[in-house]
Amino acid sequence: MKKFFVVNSWGKGESPIQFASVPKQQKADISAFKKAKKKKKNIKDSSTASGQIFPRPPLAPPPSPPPITESPALKQSKSILRGRVTKPNKKSKPAKESPNKIKMPTPKPTQSSSFEAKLKENLMGGRFRFINEQLYTMSSKSANKLFREDKSAFEAYHEGYRHQVQKWPMNPLNKIIKFIKKLPKDSVVGDFGCGEGKLGQSVPNKVFSIDLVACRKDIIASDMANTPLDNECLNVAVYCLSLMGTNLNDYLLEANRCLKMGGILLAAEIESRFDDVRQFIKSLENCGFSLIKKDASVKLFLFFQFKKVRNVGKEAKLTPFSLKPCVYRKR
Repeated sequence: MKKFFVVNSWGKGESPIQFASVPKQQKADISAFKKAKKKKKNIKDSSTASGQIFPRPPLAPPPSPPPITESPALKQSKSILRGRVTKPNKKSKPAKESPNKIKMPTPKPTQSSSFEAKLKENLMGGRFRFINEQLYTMSSKSANKLFREDKSAFEAYHEGYRHQVQKWPMNPLNKIIKFIKKLPKDSVVGDFGCGEGKLGQSVPNKVFSIDLVACRKDIIASDMANTPLDNECLNVAVYCLSLMGTNLNDYLLEANRCLKMGGILLAAEIESRFDDVRQFIKSLENCGFSLIKKDASVKLFLFFQFKKVRNVGKEAKLTPFSLKPCVYRKR
């Protein structure tokens, strides 16, 4: 045991203090630890001197926190705290156009083009009125000859007719179509003066479409006074704005021939064409028909529904009658 001498500040002189000696095994452990530490230091110094660096294994990145989503109410409250309130923009922003895209200017109608269109419309309307007046003041034979000699006249007439229909409160053909749709589907219809054949394309019934000129394959080109239809083959005969000409008796006697007994004749005409409606009804009674209904509920037009009550025959001696021409306003 070793002895150490310390100064005793509490009294005079020195008093020896004895410390316990370290055991040999503990000394060996301390010496081994110092040697290992020195060896590790020498290895680190030598690796640094030779330029070799032993990197530490990479540490795993810390997990990223979940994204924080702010509700619209929270965003608005933050805006209020910052001193401003932004209103939601309901209007969608237009898509940005590419700067390389070439914008084509929209052509504006020039004064000359509008004048040409108006002139063309006036010419078309003038030709329609001219043909229309001829059809009212000539027989069906003469009208047939007119369209055979001038094939463009039929197209010009119906082009003007389409423009005229747009000015009316309604198309009277639509009322007739509605009536026929209520009939049994096996009812056979004859459309006399069908024009472009709209009736045949609008109902499920079998329809014989007849006019002076056939603009489609399903239309029969024929004089309405002498058609190729068989006797008593129709349940319904239609005359929608087609009682034109000076020989209306011939049209109605042809309808009497083609209609079955008890068959229906439907007629629609402009009201201004009638001087005396009672005289018109009397003329149809002479052709073998009896009035069922007269309808004046639609402004500008009169609708008639007749029933065939007897066979008259094509050779019947009847007083000729006609309706007033429909005069359109000149521009």
